[in-house]
Amino acid sequence: MAVHSHFFGVTKLTGADSEKFHRQVTYGRPTKVASDALARGKKLLREFDKRGSVTVKLKKAK
Repeated sequence: MAVHSHFFGVTKLTGADSEKFHRQVTYGRPTKVASDALARGKKLLREFDKRGSVTVKLKKAK
């Protein structure tokens, strides 16, 4: 039961952590925040498909 991370971004889950992650992905329900992020991402994708580029405006954190 461990989480192994590597410098190049590879993450491996073993044992109980792996089983818990699999259950979460299979049966978990998305949060409101995750659903909103998905909707914004789909909007950006549609814009990219239509124009070939997207503009992202950054806001200073409060």
